[in-house]
Amino acid sequence: MSSNKINKKSIARIAAVQAIYQNILQNNDDMDDIMQNVLSFYQNNNSITDLPENLKISLSISHFKMLVKSVFENINKLDEIIDNHLTNNKDPAHMPILLRALLRVSICELLFCPTTTPAKVVINEYTDIANDMLNEHEIGFVNSVLDKIAKEHTRLI
Repeated sequence: MSSNKINKKSIARIAAVQAIYQNILQNNDDMDDIMQNVLSFYQNNNSITDLPENLKISLSISHFKMLVKSVFENINKLDEIIDNHLTNNKDPAHMPILLRALLRVSICELLFCPTTTPAKVVINEYTDIANDMLNEHEIGFVNSVLDKIAKEHTRLI
């Protein structure tokens, strides 16, 4: 990362988590509407008020759309995978929305999105995103789940 630019795929990953969060929170299944809302936010850097003046952000629109579309296409399988990784008989209905959104997108990228990005890099990216959005316990849970999934699907490692 340079001092005035953030990786476009990293921003696309964050935006995808935000889109899926919006999908869950608003119970909005209109994928195109959700993607347009998030894209318009990122295309208008003026709406992001806490950035340093010289920092320019842009996202990989193709990566963002691939992630969101893939989550929508695989949502039932993703939720099954997430719920199977819960411990101590935790009720999936009580999982925080942001945690579920982040797990849906990250697991989806690992399992269902064609990519040349190594699994370790994907796991690190989403752990970094979790670090900015979630509490310490949830960050560890994200890292653990993604690591287990990568090991279960050895082609990813």
